[in-house]
Amino acid sequence: MLVRDFVREIDHLAPFALAESWDHVGLQVGALDARVERALVALDANETAISEAAAQGCQVLLAHHALLFQPLEAVTDASYPGRAALRAVREGVAVVAAHTNLDKARGGLADVVCGVLDLEDMKPLVPASVEVDKLVGFVPEGDLEAVRSAIFAAGAGVIGDYIHCSFAVSGESSFLPREGAQPTVGSVGQDQRTGEVRIEAIFPRAQRGAVVDAYVAAHSYEEPAFDVYQLENQATREGLGRVGYLPEATTLGALARRVAGMLSLKAVRFTGEAGRRVSRVVVVPGAGGSLIEQAASAGDVFITGDVDYHEADEACRLGLSLIEAPHETVEEYALERWCERFADGLARQGVEVRFHAQRRRLWSQTDEIGEAETVATSGEGTALTRAVASEDERYELYVDGGARGNPGPAGIGVRLLDPNGEPVEELSDYIGKATNNVAEYQALVAGLELAVDRGVRKLTVLSDSELVVRQILGQYKVRDAVLRQYHEQAKRLLHQFQEVEVKHILREENAGADSLVNAAIDRATK
Repeated sequence: MLVRDFVREIDHLAPFALAESWDHVGLQVGALDARVERALVALDANETAISEAAAQGCQVLLAHHALLFQPLEAVTDASYPGRAALRAVREGVAVVAAHTNLDKARGGLADVVCGVLDLEDMKPLVPASVEVDKLVGFVPEGDLEAVRSAIFAAGAGVIGDYIHCSFAVSGESSFLPREGAQPTVGSVGQDQRTGEVRIEAIFPRAQRGAVVDAYVAAHSYEEPAFDVYQLENQATREGLGRVGYLPEATTLGALARRVAGMLSLKAVRFTGEAGRRVSRVVVVPGAGGSLIEQAASAGDVFITGDVDYHEADEACRLGLSLIEAPHETVEEYALERWCERFADGLARQGVEVRFHAQRRRLWSQTDEIGEAETVATSGEGTALTRAVASEDERYELYVDGGARGNPGPAGIGVRLLDPNGEPVEELSDYIGKATNNVAEYQALVAGLELAVDRGVRKLTVLSDSELVVRQILGQYKVRDAVLRQYHEQAKRLLHQFQEVEVKHILREENAGADSLVNAAIDRATK
């Protein structure tokens, strides 16, 4: 098998066309014509997984979370994705990503979780749009089988697990060939009526040119008649999340305990009365906080991760109970079980598939830590011991980002101050070409990562970007796909603090962080 064949197998199980517009899926690093004898599947395409793939003699790493997500101006070892990509190239490991396409696909991660919970009558929470068109052609009866075969070979006639799907009905056509025509049937200057067959078949929109060309080439007429219709179909079994029914109604508390047991966790968080009876269950592995409203319309309880305070509050107001399953835990659980079916399919083609269990737990609980905190770093099998800031100390984090031009050369500035107002650490980084809003978000994420690394428990975040602050507080919707990713990353980091406030301040109050932004840009552009 070649890498291109491996990618084609993924596309069959979890079509890349299902991925969200902001997502990056498919082959990210490697050569399509490289040989594949062994593949590794992992949640994250990080350096640890790449090293593990090389150590196990794997030529491909299939990851749920992409290695390359944001555009890179350069691929060097100075940045994390660049460093990891270079390592993959050196080790001869191709990197393939299957993210939201695998979330949405039939038999994908959402279906795996629903299957373990024994949910019945499942359907997508948000059905996927199906980008298909329909070819309607008119052919002589003698051409019918040749035309069918040609358009099927070009990609038409696929509906779910069925291929060679078409519809045909007989009718009568009429035409009059003019001077210069070379009719297959009839004569120039004479009206002609003849029997023809109307044939219909759908095809992926991306295959339009190939299907039309195949139809015309197989048709015996000089000027074949046909129409192409753009459809607005929705998938009945594919889409974001799943809605299903428990075989028997149970209590919210019992279902929460079942989810915790499924994931081998001591406990999971949930909202609502533990004794509430529930039967309609909505499942979105990973981050589903943005789908609260849809989930409330569809179910009694929503099993998902990365839910912030405002989203939980909205769920409560809408009468929706939540069971929060940690993002990385539930996705890795589902991915490992999906991998079993994937491995069976590739084994028949002579490719061995292995699963790399990273077992990353980004959060720890108070009963798991003492005076010092031990945190697994990036699933690399090592541990980092660090001092924890006093529980009563509140730190201040000033963040700012800016660009000279929109987009233009951009930088970020971060200042972490202790409870006495003394600087603990400052960060001044050039981030390449970006918009002001992207720079503001990158500064926020970098600052929160810095505070987490310092063991801060109570934090006040101060930013002069009203847009970012209002989006974090849930007062503004995040409509931009790129900003949405930073927004979700920031929310995940905010969850790691015991207490956290996010406040908007005037630009002049943020002069220290602003000067760090300008210094970073000056260093890079002079």
